[in-house]
Amino acid sequence: MSLASWYFKPHTPGATIREPIAGAFFANDAVSAPGEALIREGIQNSLDATPRGEKTSVRISLVSESEALDWDEARPYFTDASVHYRASDNGLRQEDLPRECEGLTVLVFEDFGTSGLQGDPATPYPLKDARENNFFHFFRTEGMTDKDTGKRGSWGLGKDTFFRASRVNTIFGLTVRKDDGQHLLMGKSILKSHYVGDNYCQDGYFGVRPNGDGHMVMPIDDSEAIQRFQKAFRLERRSDPGLSVIVPWFDPDITEKTLIQSVFQNYAYAILSGDLDVLVETSGIKTWIDRKNLLSEAQQFLKESDALPVIELAEWAMRDNADPDRYVLNMPDPTRGWGWDRNLFTDDLVKDLGVKIKNEERMAVRVPVTVRKKNGMRKESYFDIYMMSEASNQRARPAFIRDGILVSDVRAPFMRGMRALVIIKDAPLSEFLREAENPSHTVWQEQQVKQNYVSGVGDLRFVVQSVKKICDLVMAEDKEEDRRLLSDLFPIRGEDGNNNKKENNFSVPPPPPPPPQSRFFTIKPANGGFSVTPGTKSVEKNSCFEIYMAYDVRRGNALKQYRNTDFQIGQSIQYQYKGLKVEEGSNNRIVVRIVEPDRFHLTVTGFDMNRQIYVGVW
Repeated sequence: MSLASWYFKPHTPGATIREPIAGAFFANDAVSAPGEALIREGIQNSLDATPRGEKTSVRISLVSESEALDWDEARPYFTDASVHYRASDNGLRQEDLPRECEGLTVLVFEDFGTSGLQGDPATPYPLKDARENNFFHFFRTEGMTDKDTGKRGSWGLGKDTFFRASRVNTIFGLTVRKDDGQHLLMGKSILKSHYVGDNYCQDGYFGVRPNGDGHMVMPIDDSEAIQRFQKAFRLERRSDPGLSVIVPWFDPDITEKTLIQSVFQNYAYAILSGDLDVLVETSGIKTWIDRKNLLSEAQQFLKESDALPVIELAEWAMRDNADPDRYVLNMPDPTRGWGWDRNLFTDDLVKDLGVKIKNEERMAVRVPVTVRKKNGMRKESYFDIYMMSEASNQRARPAFIRDGILVSDVRAPFMRGMRALVIIKDAPLSEFLREAENPSHTVWQEQQVKQNYVSGVGDLRFVVQSVKKICDLVMAEDKEEDRRLLSDLFPIRGEDGNNNKKENNFSVPPPPPPPPQSRFFTIKPANGGFSVTPGTKSVEKNSCFEIYMAYDVRRGNALKQYRNTDFQIGQSIQYQYKGLKVEEGSNNRIVVRIVEPDRFHLTVTGFDMNRQIYVGVW
């Protein structure tokens, strides 16, 4: 057998030159930090490669400069590639290229309990009706996948995050296969087309070429060569099935802290479900994260992060693998697009949820739906919502988890004083939402569900807006609305010309006011308007709040009956402020950010002096 080496294929005269584009997907996505992208995509692929019912274990090791591999030991694995790394116009930043004297820093990503890269490694191109071939798709394709609809990812671009994490866009993969026990080692480098005397294609492979000729590079299966590689790169893998990915000269922005935080933020639910354990190793420090210690470790590493309350909510939802008392909504009409209306709720359900919201209790709600494909197929499905109100004026969006992975940039409405977790794990709805995702699985895009689903856009919005719609419908029936919030602002006068009722020609004074309540804000009348100042409860610096206003009405919701012909902020209505930053002001809404929590002041004027005003602050 030929000795292992790097091989870049020369361009064939007349062939079209195409540059690699996969990295562009991730560079422009919400997940652009190399450490976070690597965690999200790497662990997702590992979970997909785990047989049903078994646990995935992932080990991530950072060998930094202080512990770098000796270059003399690593040289054989890069000798033939070095000249290509230093070719002009190859897409690498020449100033970032490693120097031989600095040693080799390495990121190692190993999964255990998975099936490894299965399939025929000699397959040269996709075969029609062939069996699943993970090896082929990992090393020899870009933007293609053979994952079925039950898998978390579908774009075939997740492996690109490993290349992006390397300063030389290079990785090695050592796999032990569950089906036949084979040990296979191969390397790949993705550059741009470049010149080294001749014009070369972008992809380079580390492996062997049978008989030393041809362009097909095959993986190394020699046991002694693989053992030397395992020792040189300090791998834990021996004969356990799975995949070890080695990223040489990793991006210095990837640190122990960024990796651990990304694990918590993206895979807390999978860990709490018992599907995943993660070990992060660096500089002799080992951080093991599993179901038992996740919450305590998250409280240490995340501290004041917005992700921590959501993790605490997930821990409650998964505690002892027990299903909490759950409310189930009525099924929307299965022949129409999903819509939020009162018919989804029973009277008792509305009452119970209202009490829990007021009492700041946790609650779980199941929302049934019917997924409708354009081919006529209908399947019943559902998603679950876990939420809890809290005495806070912080604004936050719900967290959305599909099949254990956080879809981190869903543009759901902000909620004030409400933490919520939306979990999608039932197959029909999970498949629907997976088709809506972008390559890095961070957002749901409406245009991607138009083709295959009936009312796909409206149904997607139904899921995205679910938490706010539930809260709005529940609170709309709150019979204890505080109509006295600004009752002394432009009051409607009684028959005696004062704010008193007349009975039998005698003035009857109004009842004494209720004892004052502790509030975040104090709202008082001003000349032609009102003012907002700090209340008895403290608010946090840089927190936002929204002020809605409308002319009051005798029946119904004043805010819902507002019309822009009544008044508009910035036109007939003016405002002045200090200790605040106005983020937005239009129609009947002002959004401000608190700069000085103890000294802020907002005055809004210009209202009709003959009308009573309703003001709400959230």
